[in-house]
Amino acid sequence: MAEDLPATTTNSAGQSDDDVHGVAVRQFDSIIVAVQEERQLALQDRRFCSIAGAMWEDQWGDLFDNSIKVEVNKTAQGVEKILEHYRSNRVTVEFRAVGDASSAQTASTLNGMFRADVYNSKGQQAFDNGFEEGVMGGIGAWRLINRREDPYDPDNLAQRIFFEAIVDADQSVFWDPNSKLYDKSDAQYCFVLTAMARAAYVAEYGEEGADWSPGIWKAHYDWYTPDVIYVAEYYRVEHVSDRIIVLRHKVTGEQRREYASRTPAEQIADLEIQGWQVLRRTQARRRIVRKWTMSGQKMLSKGKTIAGSLIPVVPFYGKRWFIDNMERSRGHVRLAKDPNRIYNSQVAKLVETSALAPLERPIVTTTQIAGHEQSWADANINRAAYALINPTMDANGNELPSGPVGKIEPPTLAPVTAALIQLVGSDLAEITNSQDGADTATANISADAMDIAATRTDAKAGIYMDNMRQSMQRCGEIYASMAPDVYVEEGREVETMDADGGEGTAILAEPFTDPNGRFQIRNDLAAGKYRVISDVTEATATRRDKTVKTLVNAAGVIASVDPEAAAAMLNTALLNMDGEGMTDLQDWIRSRLVTQGIVKPTPEEQAQMEQAAQQQQPDPQAQALAAVADKEGAAADKYRADTILSEAKTEQTIAETEKIRVETEDKRQEHRVGLVERVTGMFKPKPKAGQPAKPAP
Repeated sequence: MAEDLPATTTNSAGQSDDDVHGVAVRQFDSIIVAVQEERQLALQDRRFCSIAGAMWEDQWGDLFDNSIKVEVNKTAQGVEKILEHYRSNRVTVEFRAVGDASSAQTASTLNGMFRADVYNSKGQQAFDNGFEEGVMGGIGAWRLINRREDPYDPDNLAQRIFFEAIVDADQSVFWDPNSKLYDKSDAQYCFVLTAMARAAYVAEYGEEGADWSPGIWKAHYDWYTPDVIYVAEYYRVEHVSDRIIVLRHKVTGEQRREYASRTPAEQIADLEIQGWQVLRRTQARRRIVRKWTMSGQKMLSKGKTIAGSLIPVVPFYGKRWFIDNMERSRGHVRLAKDPNRIYNSQVAKLVETSALAPLERPIVTTTQIAGHEQSWADANINRAAYALINPTMDANGNELPSGPVGKIEPPTLAPVTAALIQLVGSDLAEITNSQDGADTATANISADAMDIAATRTDAKAGIYMDNMRQSMQRCGEIYASMAPDVYVEEGREVETMDADGGEGTAILAEPFTDPNGRFQIRNDLAAGKYRVISDVTEATATRRDKTVKTLVNAAGVIASVDPEAAAAMLNTALLNMDGEGMTDLQDWIRSRLVTQGIVKPTPEEQAQMEQAAQQQQPDPQAQALAAVADKEGAAADKYRADTILSEAKTEQTIAETEKIRVETEDKRQEHRVGLVERVTGMFKPKPKAGQPAKPAP
């Protein structure tokens, strides 16, 4: 059932929406009591890393009132390294068929649909936002929703799946405290808080309502903040009784299951017309997810069953533990905050000292600079080469040689301060991995040394990438659960996309006949199960660069042995290069590779090749050669015909000879029989007169 379709106002437990609101408020209050401190720390971490001035927030900044507050953001460097590593090594999702009811073709279609939906809904931005928030503060999230494919086309009621970012996830997403798994697949309910501008809230719901506040205490104060009202979306898992209808196709023997509550009788009748036979109807329980939207005061929308059987919210954690039966998490900033604060305070002290005592200052009496006060005051500004003082006179009025009474020297750096700055700077570099040397290279550095430096970066980012892999796996599981409920139209043409961004289409529930003559249905999303495999892969540009390098090196190695293969490798390398103005060249190279059979043609290219072959006219030389070939072929045909005729005559002669031989043998046999009869008659005794002749024995 689509998410924007109407639903009943009473859930399976018989609760009204007002009852559900009360239950949700109590559940949310119990969550906030437990996680308030952790969520506050996560917000502080994100602010510390990304907002100017946030490094001096909280009680630490109170110790330095009326002092210079310098920020040297060491934590951001380590975070940015992890983010660069993530963007160069994206996490992918792959669906694989499980069991006989599933098919590799449908799994491939799911892969293409997933990529196309991610692209069309800008889902990569949702993934990136969740990962960045998790790396900085420890908690990130995004969600999957379904809505109309084109809300402005009244004739198009088809829906598709969209991926949406959840911003400020540490202040917005709250899970069932009894769930212990990383991906929250065991959670029974979830809250997602959305901040709406007050004017937008009134425009959508008609009046102002009570705010559903996150209730998390904040140790900072922002002078300028938007005027928002928080709205809560409440997802809850329910297990309902339903009747399962098991059908089998009369021709193929394929079986499928339909839930009676989700499959109208008209659809069952239509399936029977298509050749499906109802085998049995059994009672069973199934899992559904219901969603409500509410403010702090009342329900804003009625409860409805959403697509799929999983809560469509994907969590991401930087690092996560359970301690004292409470979920705790942190990102890359938490451990570096105190060292960075100490470093900033010492640097601020140096800056302040240098600003207050920039030059060595002489000490003089008032009579010595009387009349020259302004020139002394402006000496630093005007960069004066010298300064004047009044002469000192003795009792007799004679000038006495005199100079400054003393001087104020600028302060020197205390050894303790120098040692502290060096120690804290080293700790920060180690904690944040901001200076591992992986992003710098000198002329004489080896590739092995660069690999070691890159390995250090991978080690720091490894746990974040592995957690992102688990989150993307959960994202694929939710997508596979929603797809059969969203893409329900038989014969619907859906967009697909391959790993390199190539566009395509697929037909859902498309009937076809396999090579054995059996009736089959391809791309039936409701049939079978599909396992989700998530893995880390390099960005397309990075993979292409490595492919080009590998092909060029391989071509140089085998050029002397197999020049044709080396040329094919170089052409393939050119095909994978990125550069300005290479499109026409790459198109020409691809056409050559397709013609040579090295690259498999697309259906469009195959059709063009066949059409070109039909329309192509041979040149005169080719026609002459064809005529000669035809003449030789005709001669060969005549020779074969003469040979066949000769063989036929030979066979006829043999047959006539055999006929003569048979006739001759027959005559000889007749002659022998006649001869025997004549000889026998010569020796037969003659009967006496008056006696009958004896019959021959």
